[in-house]
Amino acid sequence: MEKKTADVIMPGNWFDALPRKQYESFIKVESADPWFSVYQIRNNIFAIYEDKHFQEVISYLITGEKKALLIDTGLGIGDIRAVVNALYDGEIIVTHTHTHFDHIGGDWQFDEVNIPDNPVAITRARRGLSKQEVEDNMADGCNCQPYPRGFNREEYCIKPANSYRLVRNGDVFDLGDIQLEVIETPGHSPDSVMYLDSRNQLLFTGDTFYPATLYAHITHEDGSNSDFEVYRQTMHMVAEKYSNCTLITSHNEPLRPGIELIKVARGFDDIAAGGLEYIEDDRNLRKYVFEDFCIVTG
Repeated sequence: MEKKTADVIMPGNWFDALPRKQYESFIKVESADPWFSVYQIRNNIFAIYEDKHFQEVISYLITGEKKALLIDTGLGIGDIRAVVNALYDGEIIVTHTHTHFDHIGGDWQFDEVNIPDNPVAITRARRGLSKQEVEDNMADGCNCQPYPRGFNREEYCIKPANSYRLVRNGDVFDLGDIQLEVIETPGHSPDSVMYLDSRNQLLFTGDTFYPATLYAHITHEDGSNSDFEVYRQTMHMVAEKYSNCTLITSHNEPLRPGIELIKVARGFDDIAAGGLEYIEDDRNLRKYVFEDFCIVTG
């Protein structure tokens, strides 16, 4: 039996979950821009958290002996360049988990970004995203604190990258003492990737997994569409290979045990089998609620 709700993506009281308890266990670091909350979650890993917006997106700066890697550039509301420059004064490489708007918003602040070798990613790097394509994320209720001074939500858009390089499955970013391997993980989007630090058994999961509602429903005219069956296959692949890793996720809270990948893979199977209860909204999106996560389908 289905239940009806207005919106399965953003509940009206989303901010009631803040502040999230896991952050109490991390060192909070002074941020060069107050729009971001910055936490040191490992000696060399900084979570750059946009907790004032519904997306609660987290970008990561991993600092190595020779250079640093910035995974994603956030919403583009605050000055992420100032934040990473304050945290690290050497060479910074910028890369992405995928090219949804909330992960590429600050690309224009950097000379070059690395993007997945996918037509969707290339299109977005070249043209960005228009005001009309992202304006739903500036609606009333999307922020729980005022936007930064000088930011105009009526003009919000995603600017194109200045320059880009393509990354492919198996490519490695070498920071000196740390190597991060690109793992293709399509499903949530066609250009989704993860980053594996096999030495330390850390997996940066992007939006393929995080401790909240997973999106398997997205459609966009440029082809950045979710694919439920591909997503399901991806979850089985990462569950089989990486469930012994610590997961470092891109929304809400940073850390989760790798065993949760197995639970999500089973969740996709249960949805595919049919018969599960779900919540449906006015757009006919279906939200399946599991113990530690949810999945939305079209």
